[in-house]
Amino acid sequence: RSLPAGEPRARPAGPSSGREGGRRKRTTFSKAQLELLVRAFEEEPYPGIALREQLSGLTDIPESRIQ
Repeated sequence: RSLPAGEPRARPAGPSSGREGGRRKRTTFSKAQLELLVRAFEEEPYPGIALREQLSGLTDIPESRIQ
């Protein structure tokens, strides 16, 4: 069956469709990383970019994952 002119074709869903509408994988933390992050967030619940970058360097977790 053909689509009328101008009708968009649906793209197949699945792993090959990229990140559109999907979720990124969960980050797993080691015990040491978790302890450091918990202490930091107890002191500063809303860390600025400088603190997040510092925590990223100490934990080897991407800054974008430290929220």
